[in-house]
Amino acid sequence: MQTIENQVFKTSIAEDMQDLLSISSGLSQYRAEEVNRPLLGRLNLESSRCEELLDAYGAQQNTQWSPLRKITAVIKAFSRIGYSLLHIKNAAPSYSLVQLDEDFELSTDNMIASIFAILIKSCNEICKLNQSLDINHDLKPMDSYRFGENEVLGRLLSDRVRKESKAPGKTAVYLATSFLNLAEESIMLKIYKKLNEEEYSSAIPEEVSEEKLRLLENKFHNLQSLYDTYLSGSDVAKKDPSLPVLRGHISVVYHLLECATNLTHYYERHSLYFHEKTVLEPPVLDKDLLSYLMKYFISFPERYILASQKLCKEILKHYAEMGEIEVPIPNYRGFHVRPSTLIAKIVVHYGSDVTMTLGSNDYNASMPLELFRANEEINQVKRKSVSECLVNHKLIAQDISAQYDTPLMKKILRIVFLDLLEKQKIMIYDNNFSFEDLTPLENETLGEFAKRGIALYLAMGKIDIVSDTKVIFKGDKRVLQDLETLANHGYGEDKFGNNIVLPPSLSYLRR
Repeated sequence: MQTIENQVFKTSIAEDMQDLLSISSGLSQYRAEEVNRPLLGRLNLESSRCEELLDAYGAQQNTQWSPLRKITAVIKAFSRIGYSLLHIKNAAPSYSLVQLDEDFELSTDNMIASIFAILIKSCNEICKLNQSLDINHDLKPMDSYRFGENEVLGRLLSDRVRKESKAPGKTAVYLATSFLNLAEESIMLKIYKKLNEEEYSSAIPEEVSEEKLRLLENKFHNLQSLYDTYLSGSDVAKKDPSLPVLRGHISVVYHLLECATNLTHYYERHSLYFHEKTVLEPPVLDKDLLSYLMKYFISFPERYILASQKLCKEILKHYAEMGEIEVPIPNYRGFHVRPSTLIAKIVVHYGSDVTMTLGSNDYNASMPLELFRANEEINQVKRKSVSECLVNHKLIAQDISAQYDTPLMKKILRIVFLDLLEKQKIMIYDNNFSFEDLTPLENETLGEFAKRGIALYLAMGKIDIVSDTKVIFKGDKRVLQDLETLANHGYGEDKFGNNIVLPPSLSYLRR
C-alpha cells in the first residue's frame, strides 16, 4: 500500500474526528455528578470509531501521529469503564445487594469521580493534540448533542404470562452450583488482601492479568445469561425471592470484573507508553491506577462473591433431593488426611448436610476429623478379616510353636505374609520390609506372633489390609454424585497413596 502524506492524512480524518474532538472539548464543562450514560456512550462510540480509522492508516506506527492513536484508545477505555460504573450505580438498588463492611454506594460514587478525572485529563490531551496537529478546529457546541437521560416516570403493567419452568429446581441448582464453582475459580481476586500498595505492581501479570480477568468476567457473564434465558420472567423466579437476589450479585460481579479487565488492559497495554518520551501527559499515575484496581474493582467482586456463597448454599438446601450411595472405603490406609479432606471439601462446597455411615456409627462428612475416627472401626474390621485368614492358614493351624526357635518363627511368618500378599489380603508399602524388628515373646504361639506382627506393621504404616468394607453417604443427590465420582477415582490417590488427577467435574477440589 502506498505511503500517504501528512497533509492528505489530516484532511482525510478531519471530519471523522470532529465529534470526538467536540465532545472531548466540551467535557470540561461538566462536573462528575453531571456525567451520564448517553454522554459516555457517545464518547466511547466516537473514540472506538476513530481508533479503528487511525489503525487503518497505520497511525500507531508513526512517530507524529501515534500520540493521537494512543490517547484515543485511552479515552475509549475510560469512557467504557465510566459507563459501566454508572450502570452499576443506577442498577444497584434493584440488585438487593448484601450489606458489606464498606459502603459500596459511596465507594462507587468516589470511583466515578476518579474515573471522570482521568477522562477529563485524557480529553484535554486530545484537545492539545488537535491544536498542535491542526486537525479540526470547527468544533460543535455541546448543546448540539442530546446527552440527557430519559426521565422514567414509572413502569408498564407487567401483564405477560410468565414462563412455566419444566424443571425449576434443576435450573436453580445448576445456577447456584455454577456460582460456587466460579467462586473457587475466583481465588486470584483475594490478591488485594495479601499485598500492600507498594507490592501491587508485582502482581501483574503473574497473578492478575487482562487475560485471567477476561476469562473470569466471561464466565460470570455466561452465568447471568443462563439466568436470563431460563429463569428471568419465569414462575420460579417469582416464587423464590432468593433467585433474583443471586442474579443481582452475579450482575454486579460481572460488571465490576468488566471494568477490572479494561483497567488492567490499560495498565498492561498503554501505561508504559507514558513512561517514554512523548508529548502526552499521563492521565493517571500508575500507583493510583493500581490502587483503584485492587481496592475497588477487585476487592468488591471478591467480597460479593464471598457473600453470595451462603445464598447459593441456601438455594441448594431448598431444592435438595435426598438420596444415599454405597461406596468402598479408600484403598490406601482408609480415611486418612487426603481422602477425608477431599470429601469434606465437596460437602462444604455445596453447604449441604451429608452423613457417612459405617456399621452402626454415623460421621459428619463435612469434618475431616470426624472421618478420621472411622479408621479405628475400619482397622478393627480389617484385623478381624486377616485374623480369620491367619487362623485358617495351614502353617498356623498346626501350630507347634514350642518346637520353633525365633529364626524359624520369622521364616514361617514371612511365608504367611507372602501368601496373604499373593491372595491380595494385604498390601506392603515398605520396599525394605523385613521382620528384624519383631521378636517372639516368651510362650507366644505362632498365631499370636503373626497377629501381633500384623497389628504392629499396620500401625507403623508398613502394610495395609485389603478390605471390601463399604460406607454409606446420605444427603443431597448432587453432593452424592460428586462423592461417588471421587470414590470411583480412588479418593484422589492410587493404591500406593500417590496423588492422581481428578476428573474435570471435581477440578474445584484442587484450587
